[in-house]
Amino acid sequence: MMTPESLPYKVSPETSSARTYLFLALILPIFAVAPLFYPGYMETHTGLAPLWNVADLRANPGDPGWLPHIAHSFDPLRSDGLLVYYLAALLPFDVVVATKLVGGLGWVLGSLGMVLWLRSWLGSPGALAAALVYTYLPFHIAAVYVRGAWGEAFFWGLLPWAMLAATYLVTTRRVIVWPLAAFFWLMLGLSQLGLTLWAFIFLMLLVLVIHRRQSLPPILSALAGLGLAFGLYLSLAPFSATSPVPFFDHFLFPFQLVSAYWGFGPSRPGWADGLSFQLGLAAVGLAMVSVALWPHTRSPEPNSVRPDRRLLFFLIAVIGLVLLQFSPAAWVWQLPGLATFSLSSTLTYPWQLLGLAGLGLAVLAGSVLGLDARLTELPLFGSIIMLIILSSYHYLAPQFIQVDHYLAGGPKAQWGAARLLLLDYDFSVQTSANTAALELGDTTLPLTVHGPLRAHDRLLLEATWQPLQTLDQDLKVFVHLVDANNNVLAQYDGRPRSGDYPTSQWVPGELIRDTYPILIPENAPPPPYRVFIGLYDETTSIRLPVPTDPEGRVILDVDQKS
Repeated sequence: MMTPESLPYKVSPETSSARTYLFLALILPIFAVAPLFYPGYMETHTGLAPLWNVADLRANPGDPGWLPHIAHSFDPLRSDGLLVYYLAALLPFDVVVATKLVGGLGWVLGSLGMVLWLRSWLGSPGALAAALVYTYLPFHIAAVYVRGAWGEAFFWGLLPWAMLAATYLVTTRRVIVWPLAAFFWLMLGLSQLGLTLWAFIFLMLLVLVIHRRQSLPPILSALAGLGLAFGLYLSLAPFSATSPVPFFDHFLFPFQLVSAYWGFGPSRPGWADGLSFQLGLAAVGLAMVSVALWPHTRSPEPNSVRPDRRLLFFLIAVIGLVLLQFSPAAWVWQLPGLATFSLSSTLTYPWQLLGLAGLGLAVLAGSVLGLDARLTELPLFGSIIMLIILSSYHYLAPQFIQVDHYLAGGPKAQWGAARLLLLDYDFSVQTSANTAALELGDTTLPLTVHGPLRAHDRLLLEATWQPLQTLDQDLKVFVHLVDANNNVLAQYDGRPRSGDYPTSQWVPGELIRDTYPILIPENAPPPPYRVFIGLYDETTSIRLPVPTDPEGRVILDVDQKS
């Protein structure tokens, strides 16, 4: 690893000790972490599935083959790994607090790891600036507060530590570093295996370019940890070559990398995406200043490692990673890999490489303070830190929901491999008032208050939906009231919210409440009644599949709910 003496200037004495910068790296992410501890839970694309999975793991602590099951099928390469679930399950807090604590831990680890990794090269001020740029990357904020990708977010927190441990293998011969480095890469693999493969490629190129003769130890240690993660997942679940979404429909457009747009919608094909993919004002701005300073810096020692050599690698890596997210690079993603896998099999979306590009940008941004010592002095140094934080501060405003009512027992039903969940439902009755206890006119009462249904009553089913994936079609909802012999007595067919909010516009993770009326016919037999509910495509009459029913129906017992 480079030392301060190998920079084009000798790092000026710092006004505070190295411990002060570590303390700042621990404290300054507070603005990113603080929203995690607001009341309630974030309305993210993964919905409540992470919470239900943590609760399920706590209920089955001795199951060695446990996998997340309240979501679409688990894919070892593309899905969030098991590490975050086990960490949250072990914490002595309720599932909401435990899950958010793990998310906050990942953010703080990332900041500390960046400082420890880069301080001997960039100096403590430069390392702190790089750490904060990395912490406040818009992509990292979106991963937590928009996408709810907890495993991926924790991966970004562990990545600087894995790079630090691998880098130590270049400068030390201590045997303990080997298993330590392998451990961090194992933890990376258990957080998000697909991204770990890309991080391994990144590390391999880094050490081959910068530390040619000492490249074998870090590569072997990282490969050992990666191999352990692969072996563990192979024993639990098969790897899939099929992406859950059309991978090649989600390439980015160049303007999205600098657009100020910030959205909470899902990623959709085309340029009008619901997500933000900007690289970050502070990251890009400081990185550009760094590159502009290169021609004015020269290493005083001919035999020393030139600082711009490593910085040049990070610049080229950032450019390469960004270009891989544009459609002309589709042929690269289609190159064959192991067996039937290609590079596109490692990730769900090509834009997931933005986090790795952000790591390179953070290093370039922090190097500004190593290339010009004047920037490490107050008040300029304080201004740079404030610029980094404030440039992304307005993105730290997640949408919150109260979830306590929905956590017990998990979702009531699932459609299409957890593409859509029924979180809860209630029955009420709209009846014409004809008793002394009620005023004249139509009155709506809970079914428990109303009592047995009668002819001409209007049964109202209030359903709370939560999609976990985008729905391509505008589906219709059907609700059938059936008797004890499954004869259909009455039914409702219509688009959600009377057509005002079609399913193709539903945002993954949001709560959608809708009411469906059913008129009890005059010749209806006496209770008990049941209700069948489902969704179908009107053009093909094909119903959205239900795992527990071949006819695509979910059965709701009216009497039990009452």
